[in-house]
Amino acid sequence: MKPDFFAAIKSSVDFFVIRHGQSEGNAAGLFQGREDFSLSETGRLQAAARGRSLKTVLNGAGKTLLFSSPLGRARETAEIIADEAGMPKPVCLDKLIEMDIGAWTGKNWDHVKNTEPELWTAFQSRSWDGIPGAESSAALYERALGAWAALRDAAIEQNAANAIAVTHGGLIQWLLKSTMGCRTWFPLFPIANCSLSRLHVEPRPVTQSAFLSWDEISSKQ
Repeated sequence: MKPDFFAAIKSSVDFFVIRHGQSEGNAAGLFQGREDFSLSETGRLQAAARGRSLKTVLNGAGKTLLFSSPLGRARETAEIIADEAGMPKPVCLDKLIEMDIGAWTGKNWDHVKNTEPELWTAFQSRSWDGIPGAESSAALYERALGAWAALRDAAIEQNAANAIAVTHGGLIQWLLKSTMGCRTWFPLFPIANCSLSRLHVEPRPVTQSAFLSWDEISSKQ
């Protein structure tokens, strides 16, 4: 990310990045990718708790925008958060969709580990760049920048103090990495269900580049 990426922001904005609650796919130990799953009951409880905590954090903190991935598990999480926090319904943003994981879409973690040892070794050394058909790290880096640009522009256009994006573990890796200029999968960040990361952006008119601070990364409930 270039130093002036957020230079157009004229007042402080907090960007909240939240992973969806536990899905039925998570509970079954599946690589989900872009397959659609609803939340499990645990996931609904996680989303409700996150909504209540955000209501406390954002009380009196200015206008808040809420976006979600178009996939069901993220949309449902965002809708529950909106209900609990008293926010408007979320707006779907296609750039927040989960990464395409290619050949392992819908497969069980333990199954691929035991039946596809060569691919498992490639996965351990190259992460998803070692899996046929998976979205490349280069493409994910660029898509993350596109997602940030959409969130930034919405915050500017609507004079928002906060922008929340409910998305997926794979993409969140790259939303974090892209702000640091990291273009490789490793090291990985822990991204638990319904965990929250918060990027504080503050304008600095003298230098033209904004002050950026990750005030939280993958905070649990």
